[in-house]
Amino acid sequence: MAAHRTTWVDLGPAGMASTRHLALAAGLLALCAIGVGILIHGGHLTIPRPQRAALTGARAAVHGELERLESVVPAGRTRDDGLWRAHLDLVEKELEHGHVDVAVRVWQDAYGAALASRSWESMIAVGDAFVAIGRASGSVGGARMNAREAYLTALIRARRDRSVDGVIRSAESFQKLGDRAVGEHCLHIAAQLAAGNEQAQQKVREIRQRWEAPQTVTGFW
Repeated sequence: MAAHRTTWVDLGPAGMASTRHLALAAGLLALCAIGVGILIHGGHLTIPRPQRAALTGARAAVHGELERLESVVPAGRTRDDGLWRAHLDLVEKELEHGHVDVAVRVWQDAYGAALASRSWESMIAVGDAFVAIGRASGSVGGARMNAREAYLTALIRARRDRSVDGVIRSAESFQKLGDRAVGEHCLHIAAQLAAGNEQAQQKVREIRQRWEAPQTVTGFW
């Protein structure tokens, strides 16, 4: 798996502690994924070989990234005990009180619990929480990279679960991050999963139509 390159925004002396904790969280995220992946390998998020050969540009890059992550995202049956929700509730409370450093430490626990839950919902939630931490600390660039990592894990898990809703939620998260290439790839996966299900196909069409309509305000930032 390629090394993660995260750029942190200089917050000045007052924000250095928060930035250090954000960097620690980024390293923890990558190490957790790699460590668990050594032990457990799941199904593959792949495109049939003829279609794979036809991929070019951004789509090809996204597919390659997902294939690399596939081998390090824990597989197995979902075992959601809700612990990650309790941790994220505490993250929100700490941010409300301006305790960014504490929020980052609790977020690390939330991420570990979300990874263990093997659910796509938990990874969407921890990604959103890291965005909130980034806003509070002023380090939006670093938060974006780690939120993206969580959303990629959510996408892989949703694909394994054959959850059209999960893949669409992932697509919307990438769209908010401004990562249109991954968002479009998500919709491609969702369309494949929705084959034969008119209701699911309609959901995918509605998302596409909304994205193609003029937008006045987009993104997390």
